[in-house]
Amino acid sequence: MSMRSDHHSAHRLQTGFTLFEVLIVLVLIGVMAGLATLSLGDGAERELRREADRLATVLKLARDELLISGGSERALGIRRDSYSMLDLVLLDDATREWQPVNDAQLGPHVVTEGLIELDFEAADQPRSLSSSRVWTPQLRLSNTGEMTPGLIVLRAREHNLERFIQVELTGHIEVFSERP
Repeated sequence: MSMRSDHHSAHRLQTGFTLFEVLIVLVLIGVMAGLATLSLGDGAERELRREADRLATVLKLARDELLISGGSERALGIRRDSYSMLDLVLLDDATREWQPVNDAQLGPHVVTEGLIELDFEAADQPRSLSSSRVWTPQLRLSNTGEMTPGLIVLRAREHNLERFIQVELTGHIEVFSERP
């Protein structure tokens, strides 16, 4: 009799996975793979979204900093391949010049080379961005929170993608995936 009970208990201790356990694991792997695929997306689209969000955040940070400090006027200088917050610096009694802010967040930032280019439209009028290496202000910020209204356009030409940052006179900043 002890042999029979040993045989039954040995049968119960068999190792391995049931069909149900294997199916559960396969479903979990499928869900994880699907989420990973969705989060990766198109590299150009992800990079364009990241740059637009970064630029909008820089503008909001500069606006908030001016409101809190009551500092002097600032501006955003935009080139086709880069942007920077600018301060108006007095060089002597008669000379003033816009210079990039010396700050890791607000200072010069080069967008992804060869992938993204920038444009600026003020009052529905596209402006030709300067190709010179001297920074010129396109969008001014005041210490009252007001900003030059306009539309910053970020393009990935090869992928036919665009993102838009709309800036209102009141200082409201919003990112759009389609032209507002």
